[in-house]
Amino acid sequence: MHTMKRNRIAVIGLGRFGQALATEAQKNSIEVLAIDRNESLVNDIADQVSEAIIADCTNPKAISAIDWQQFSTVIVAIGSDIKNSMMAVILLQEAGVKNLWCKVQDRYHAALVSRMGVQKVISPEEEMGRRAGRHLRHPDMLQQMQLTENQYVAEIKIVNIVEQRSFMSTIKSQDLILLAIKLKKQTEFEMAREIPSRFYPGDKVLVMSRTREGFTWPTLLS
Repeated sequence: MHTMKRNRIAVIGLGRFGQALATEAQKNSIEVLAIDRNESLVNDIADQVSEAIIADCTNPKAISAIDWQQFSTVIVAIGSDIKNSMMAVILLQEAGVKNLWCKVQDRYHAALVSRMGVQKVISPEEEMGRRAGRHLRHPDMLQQMQLTENQYVAEIKIVNIVEQRSFMSTIKSQDLILLAIKLKKQTEFEMAREIPSRFYPGDKVLVMSRTREGFTWPTLLS
């Protein structure tokens, strides 16, 4: 029996979402087992992940043939077929998967898998809508990511000249934590050990908030 690896996951369903998730995870040093019953989809991703296999995860025999305990997380990305998605969830739970994520098609699908005890429900379209709404409010916010239930990280572009004192006052008043800085002339973010005396348009910062609503930047920065 394999022991569970913290940085090893399985992705079931290789549609656009499943492929994107699997390849991005692999790029970020996470070992990925990609699974689909469609041979063509498996072949397309085989050289981009640690392992790719053809299997129908709505079939109990296929589920029992895999040692699921070796994975820290298993993601069911069969979002277009609710019946197959739920069948895979049931079989994986019976196989002892402890950290099970599921991509859902709509709120009905989300409600069903939530009641089944799935650890994380993923709704790509809903999340994209939220991001678009946040971007309309904060066009300078390039990306936002939820780390935990009460930790959000955002990459924010500076669009006006901002003095250090004003910048730090904003950070403090919004109860934010400054993580890293990338000046326009730099190619990568660096830990925020030293704060520049002045920020210029094109500079970027990474900040953490305890709430999604924490990123309420005043006119000073946006």
